[in-house]
Amino acid sequence: MADRSLAEFIAIARSATEPSLTSGNTPQPGGVDPLGLRQINFDLMDCVLPGINNVARHIRPFVVVTWAWRRAAQLAGKARMTRSSVAYLQDFVDRIEVLYAWSQFIRNPSADLPGRDVLAEIISQNSFRFGGAVWEKRRETRRLSTAFSAPINYGPALKSLRWLEAAEDGSGAMRPSADAISAIDALEECMAAHLEHPAFSQLGDIEVSGDDVREWGEAWSLDAPTEAERTVMAELLGGESADKRRRFGVALAVQAAYALAPQEGSVRRAMCGSPTDFHPPGPLAETSTRWRKVQVRQVFRLALEALFAWSIGRLGIVPTPTEALVSAFLRSAPTANESATTNRWLSKSPVGVGPVDLLEDLEGALATKGWEGVPEAFCRAIAFCFAEGPHTTEAFEQSDRLPIAMASKQAEGWLNEPPAAFVRHIFEAWLFGQHTYWSVGRGLADARAGGKILLRLRVVLEEGGWTLTPGASAPRPIATADRLATILSLATEAGLLMGGEAQSSAVD
Repeated sequence: MADRSLAEFIAIARSATEPSLTSGNTPQPGGVDPLGLRQINFDLMDCVLPGINNVARHIRPFVVVTWAWRRAAQLAGKARMTRSSVAYLQDFVDRIEVLYAWSQFIRNPSADLPGRDVLAEIISQNSFRFGGAVWEKRRETRRLSTAFSAPINYGPALKSLRWLEAAEDGSGAMRPSADAISAIDALEECMAAHLEHPAFSQLGDIEVSGDDVREWGEAWSLDAPTEAERTVMAELLGGESADKRRRFGVALAVQAAYALAPQEGSVRRAMCGSPTDFHPPGPLAETSTRWRKVQVRQVFRLALEALFAWSIGRLGIVPTPTEALVSAFLRSAPTANESATTNRWLSKSPVGVGPVDLLEDLEGALATKGWEGVPEAFCRAIAFCFAEGPHTTEAFEQSDRLPIAMASKQAEGWLNEPPAAFVRHIFEAWLFGQHTYWSVGRGLADARAGGKILLRLRVVLEEGGWTLTPGASAPRPIATADRLATILSLATEAGLLMGGEAQSSAVD
């Protein structure tokens, strides 16, 4: 049934003369970030590693997309097209993205690029026409999902790292920044033998064979950026002209990798400083403090989402009172159960550990049968976060996203009460209250915008207690990816990390 407007529903109701049954509706559970806590994580990451995400991990896609925009503009210039030709330029860029991904998946079916499943059909057919209804549908499907330029892939970093900038004519087209020219010149030299092919020399409708694409694969290989490309990425990622926060964040990661080991987990832990033996040099000490805040917030968010998932696993269609959940929690959490007061519990902050250790503790608890280890891991995590976390709220930390400072302040009201009273507040306010607020709010926003129709609400309050909505489940929570993998990958490809040795940086 097509969507109806509110006015149509009112008209139908006014004309009705008797009751009638509505059509069947099966709700589709969904949604992420069930407690609305993750945005603070992202904002804290922006204080250390702004302008990148967890996907844009390789140099060559940056160069390919940037080169495609220049090539498209050159072809449009030869054809004496006007500024209204931006649609042709975007079509060409989309084509180059698909051709590049196609060529790399032929070389390596496991290539670290978006769109593997979407392109499987094209690869199996061994030819594709870049034009007509099928291509237009594929372009629309890719635009916000698997396209390199999509907001969830390389799109934001192409601009924030200054590979691309808006064309001066205001047409909506993009152009390479002056900083990127040497890199795209180097790529064009790699592709020189193939540039006369219609795929690279014509705008508009063309057809390409898989044999041609296979031939191009090595020329612009994902894992073989040129020296010029590496040099440009090193500068744009963490050089003198880069965002100062990211420059210092990259330098901290590189030096931590050099001091201990280049493995991601070791670098993440070292960047936090204590209790590791890595002591960031003076200029990076403040960056290390900010990174530690990122990880402490990670612990807080994962602890609450883990307990929320644990709770869902103990609810069903029969209402469960809060007291039953509190009792089950205390039976599984000796730290809280054996404390006379909430203050005694929260004063037992783990000694000699850092935030990454607590993250691993929570992840281990989520790996236990029935998540039985979650309550005790939660107790240790919350005590650590309150002891370690900030005592004032940052400007970007909205109160409805439960900043640690605000949660710590609330906890003060239960310090002299038995832990059961505080745990009750956690369930009713920090878990189910937060969940209801964000689920309903996002559902209304979706409805007003004509977006996805999802049943985000997983828990409701019935007369006898808490129960699950139809189809509700408890997916295992994971720590929010913190962009470190991207930094290490790009830094390695750019030559900032070579054989475990840190190269010179702008903050040495």
